[in-house]
This record gives sequence, C-alpha cells and structure tokens, in this order.
Amino acid sequence: MADRSSEAVPGDGASNTVPEPTGVRLPSTKALARGIQLFVLISVAAIVIGFWWKAPASARALLRHLDWRFIALIPPLVLADYVLGGLRYRVLFNGRILTRVSLWNNIRANWANIFLGAATPFQTGGGPAQIYILWRCGARVSEGMLASLINFGGTLVFFLASSIAAMVLLPRGLFSAGVIDAIRYGFGVLVIVILLVLAAMAFPHATLAAVRGVYDRLLMRSHRLARSRDHVIAALEDGIVHFREALRHTLRRGRGALAAIVLLTLALFFNKYTIGYVIVRALGHPVPYDVFLGLQCVQLGLIYFAPTPGASGVAEMSSIWLMATVLPKELLVVYTLLWRFFTTVLGAIIGGCILLFDMRKLARERGTG
Repeated sequence: MADRSSEAVPGDGASNTVPEPTGVRLPSTKALARGIQLFVLISVAAIVIGFWWKAPASARALLRHLDWRFIALIPPLVLADYVLGGLRYRVLFNGRILTRVSLWNNIRANWANIFLGAATPFQTGGGPAQIYILWRCGARVSEGMLASLINFGGTLVFFLASSIAAMVLLPRGLFSAGVIDAIRYGFGVLVIVILLVLAAMAFPHATLAAVRGVYDRLLMRSHRLARSRDHVIAALEDGIVHFREALRHTLRRGRGALAAIVLLTLALFFNKYTIGYVIVRALGHPVPYDVFLGLQCVQLGLIYFAPTPGASGVAEMSSIWLMATVLPKELLVVYTLLWRFFTTVLGAIIGGCILLFDMRKLARERGTG
C-alpha cells in the first residue's frame, strides 16, 4: 500500500480514487482459505478430544440449570467488546492526531483484524487486514502502522498488569504447588521481558548499545550469531525508531490519547474475561470471580502467541484444562464452545464477510472483478 498525503479514497466522504496498495499485503485468497480450514479442523479436533476427555452434560440437564439473567448479559457484553476494540483506534483516528475515520469503520477494521487473526498464526496476525480497512476508509497506510504500534504498546502494558494479576489472584490450592510455582515463574519472566521491551522503547540508544555489547563480548565467538549481528541490530533499531516516532507524533497532537488507549485496552480485555465469567454463570454454576480472572489471565498468556491459526487447539485444550479447576467436567466442553464462539468465532465470521466483500468491491472499482 502506498502512503498518500494527497490521495483520496472512498469512505467518510472522500472521492472514489483508489490507488494500488503497496506497503502492507494481505494474504492471498488461497492462503486465507487454507488458514480458515486449519482453524476449523484444529478447533474441531480439539473439541472432539474434549468430548472424549470430559464428557458434556445432556441437553436436558443443561437447559434445567440455565440462568437467563446472565444469558441476557452476553449480547451487550459482546457488543461492548466490538465497540471497545474500535474505540482503541478511534482515539487516534479523530482528525486531529491522525486522519478522521468514523467509529463504525474502526469497528469494521477491528472485525477484519479478528478474521485474519483466526486465519493466521499468532494473535497479532490480523494487523494487515485492519490496516487495509483503515486505508479503504481514508487513512494512510503509515497511519495504520503508527496506530498499530501505539496500540501494541498499550497491549504490553495490559500484559504487564495481567501477569501481576495472575500471580496475585491464583490461590496455591487451585493447582499443585509445582504448577502454581511454574505459572508464577513464567509470568515473572514475562513481566521482566515486557519491562525490558518498554525500556527499550523509552531508551533506544542505551538498548542498542547494550545489544552491541552482548554481541561483541559474548556472541561473536559463534560464526552464525556473528553474521546475524548487523541484521538484528538494524531490525531492532528500525522497530524502536518507528515506535519513538509514533509516540512523539501522538504526544505532540494529543497527550491524553496514550492514557486513553491504555485504559481502553485494559477495559477491552477485562470485558473479554467478563464474557467468559458470564457464560459460566449462565450455565448455572457459581465461580469466584477473582479466581476465574486469574485463570483467564493465564489462558490469554498461553494463547496470545500460539503458533496456530487463531490459537486453534491451544485455546480449546487450555480452556478445558484450566477451567477443570473451577467447573464440573460436564460443563467444560459446553463452556469452551460458547466462550470461543462469542470471543472469537462470531467476530471472525463478521470480519471475514467485511474483508472479502470489500476486496471484491475494490476489484470491481479497478475493473478487474
């Protein structure tokens, strides 16, 4: 996609001239189809294993214990999830910091992100789809990348808070002492890594000097590592410089935006956790909210960097394993199906329709469809 300072694109009142995108490429339709097929196949396989591992309750038994008060809360919480996801970007795309893009179009971009994240490995794989929709609505590609970097910083702050919450909220009696210690040790390491990343963003020159020192004193003895020195340092420097530019741009035009993004990120994931809790209560089973929150923090840490499309398989199996500590076995598979549907699958379906429809529309506008 090309960066456009003077070119208009459709959306939010712009003209209908659409240049060829060159900066961020979406996967091919074939790659998208393969990713979705893998997502479905791995998810179904995990659910089948879950049925064998923890047999679910009968439909009659489930209906008898449903709590309709909590069922009624699920739709507004899911809607809030989508609105918060869009608001994180609307704070920046307000016409003052970045090009104005309406809240509705930011929500559409978030849906596209969810879809592509389900079709590619790692939760961050949906970024190009989000940038594409923002570009189609009048934003420059460079602005979409800048907004993604700023929101990534907000996500790091969330993971920092989430890691601390998991270490504090999980009681020792929930798992064996060894498992709890391993979880806390893992999140302790994650906290250190996040703090180092944030420090690198805040103090780029000191970070680059430290990396050069590590290479020159410790790693240069390995021929393979020595060859990667310049490439690693250049990539690190490029990433830090881009983040610093994004941060400086945001601070110059809207100082409150950074705080708003951090707060919206915390609210977004807190709402996702609450959706899971409400599903449990809707199934008629009381669960301590603080313990459930701690388990959700652990699970997100497991699935956020999972190397499967949409964390398929990892999400389902980790849900069954973790929630077995607070849910009866006959509810585990049902809970996991509902939780995955309302937090991932539904948004991916909507995002897929939006992205594929817009790509076909773009092809028609160019006379190639």
